[in-house]
Amino acid sequence: MFDGLQDIDWASMHHAYGTAGEVPALLWALRSPDAEERHKALDRFYGAVHHQGSVYPPTAASLPFLAELAADGATPERAAVVALLVSIGRESLDRGFEDDGTEIEYYPPMGCARAVAFLRERGALFAEFAFDPDPDVRLAAIPGLGLFLDDADRAAAVLRERLAAEEGIAARLRIVEAAATLALRVPTASQQVMDWLARLAADPARGPVTRLAAVVQRTRCAPDEIGEDVVTAAVGLLRESARTLPVRPIAPAPSRPAAPTDTVAPQIVAAFEDLDRHTRVYAPTTALLRTFHDVLGTGCHKRTVVLAEQLASPDPASRLDAVRMSGELMRTWRGDHTHLLLLLADQLTTADEAAAAEAAAVLESCHPIAVPVREALAARIDA
Repeated sequence: MFDGLQDIDWASMHHAYGTAGEVPALLWALRSPDAEERHKALDRFYGAVHHQGSVYPPTAASLPFLAELAADGATPERAAVVALLVSIGRESLDRGFEDDGTEIEYYPPMGCARAVAFLRERGALFAEFAFDPDPDVRLAAIPGLGLFLDDADRAAAVLRERLAAEEGIAARLRIVEAAATLALRVPTASQQVMDWLARLAADPARGPVTRLAAVVQRTRCAPDEIGEDVVTAAVGLLRESARTLPVRPIAPAPSRPAAPTDTVAPQIVAAFEDLDRHTRVYAPTTALLRTFHDVLGTGCHKRTVVLAEQLASPDPASRLDAVRMSGELMRTWRGDHTHLLLLLADQLTTADEAAAAEAAAVLESCHPIAVPVREALAARIDA
């Protein structure tokens, strides 16, 4: 295990907080039988060696040992290690290369190109992980098929096979997303993937969430082909999904240890609490719908049609996430947002306090254009 680990001069490399001499100990700790030791090591790795997605030379140098951990059945919580591999690779692609594939030069040098090269050379490893008995490992590995496996035919075949076998919504959403990622990365695979997504979207035997994912991801592959029929199809599948997905109360935020008020300024604590609140996701389809809104871009009318359906969902978690997306649209793009403002005002009378409070916060943040809902706000206050 870890042959060559000590041959690397880790102390000569640096991560976010200084020398990388601690990396070997972190790697060994990821294999520890003690859960607390593993979790501390993983937190430290994300916090320093892969700080906010950065890929430093020691991050890239760690990949062979992380891959060894992920492939070893004796490693506890292998899914977390696979997820770390995928995160390093994805961030390396996003930060290290231009859209045309040109490498971005950093000073001091980063480890993005080295990380991508390593993971592409071992892309087949993610195909193996996709058939792992552990469902968490399979789930973590699926994005790697789209990002790193250069054998496009094999990647597409594995994704089709996994879609037929996986029953969980999270896995199916990731499989369809990985297929679109593959099509965008490997032009020779584009047509076969898009044809498959089109068949999925039209297949009544598939669940509505899977079909919705196929519509969205195919649109992501060909944004220049967006028409009203795409939005109509997405809205219809959203409505069908709302009828099939269970309606659950909004899950409370995970408890976190309180920040020491004697060492951290109250405004800093409040800022981080606000950031945590705004980045929290409640509904399983929210990431997919964010992708759809990103692809629709400046098409405010199309996006408003989709948001109207999201805001009509019987699921409070879906409505809460839709309220936030509505605020993002109105704060980002100019247009006549009267209809969307009125829909948000309707949320003020919902029985769900979290959605109502979020709607009020969004309306306050958009107050220069919120005149059309002034009477609704006044009525809510009176009530």
